Amino acid sequence: MADPFDRERFAATVRRRLDGVSTRQAAATWPTLNIAMISRARNGENLTIGSFLALCKALRLRPFDFHVDGAKRRRVTRKTILQQAVTASVTCETGGN
Repeated sequence: MADPFDRERFAATVRRRLDGVSTRQAAATWPTLNIAMISRARNGENLTIGSFLALCKALRLRPFDFHVDGAKRRRVTRKTILQQAVTASVTCETGGN
């Protein structure tokens, strides 16, 4: 299911706001943020809603600026589920699978 959230625009905004500031400096400046959260936001990766809102509050961003109205939702079918990446099956040390 597609997010009604413009992740790329959010990542670009975070990078712009933190331009010249290292991830560690940003985490030290805002105690509610952590290094992993900032890194994920800068790279446009998935964030929890709590992390997203904490970043918005710390960087003084408006959360609804990144909301996409009428976002097209991806159909979830058996075929799309089967095409998802999974780890390879390996035998267990105990002899079971």
